[in-house]
Amino acid sequence: MKAVLSKPDSTVVSAYITIGGMFGVAAVTAITQWLVTKSIIRSEHERLHTQLSSDFKLGQFSKWQDEFLTTISELLASTDPEVHPEPKREKVVPLIQKAQLLLNLEIPVHRKVNGLINELGLAVNNWEVRGLSEVLGIHGRLLEAARDAIYLPGR
Repeated sequence: MKAVLSKPDSTVVSAYITIGGMFGVAAVTAITQWLVTKSIIRSEHERLHTQLSSDFKLGQFSKWQDEFLTTISELLASTDPEVHPEPKREKVVPLIQKAQLLLNLEIPVHRKVNGLINELGLAVNNWEVRGLSEVLGIHGRLLEAARDAIYLPGR
């Protein structure tokens, strides 16, 4: 037995090589499978995160649109000089504040809307004397700017 073990023949050597090769292939396969699975899980996680984030932003923007549209509509209706020659401050001021709270002043269109809301507030509360045509002009500009803000979320 010592003679066989001390000088293995080619069959035993080839068996050792085959077994070693099988273990090597199994190890390489396991490592490759682990790396591929890790990559797939990471990419699926990123895809799911992106999708959920987009869905959340879309839902949030949709709610903002509804709230802003309602607030601006009420503000324009309650400050219309043809309907309300003397607007009620107790109704107008909270609408102005609510509209301003809904705006993001880092967005240029929102800044423009905010400036027009301020201008309208000064005019209808008689802090600045404005004529009927000027107030209606502010209304028109505010309506256009609000339309831009509602339909263009990225700007």
